Amino acid sequence: MSAMDMREPDAPGVSVPGLPSAEAVATSREPQHWGRAMAVAIGKLGDQLASKDGHEALMGRELRLRITTDPDGARISMWCLPEE
Repeated sequence: MSAMDMREPDAPGVSVPGLPSAEAVATSREPQHWGRAMAVAIGKLGDQLASKDGHEALMGRELRLRITTDPDGARISMWCLPEE
């Protein structure tokens, strides 16, 4: 049984204008099933930053994570905080 739904989220999540952000939806509300959704969101962030600095651009960056309910489970939203 998969707890990951690879569909694109159908509603906008939390984002911070000007910062790379990504979302994924887990089809379970059980926290132990959210790992794949978090990995997908991190992968999407890496892809956004890869055009600038390669995937190494995620190294040393702080990420913010927000978990909200979704009709089918849980929505995982992530974004990169500004570099200091």
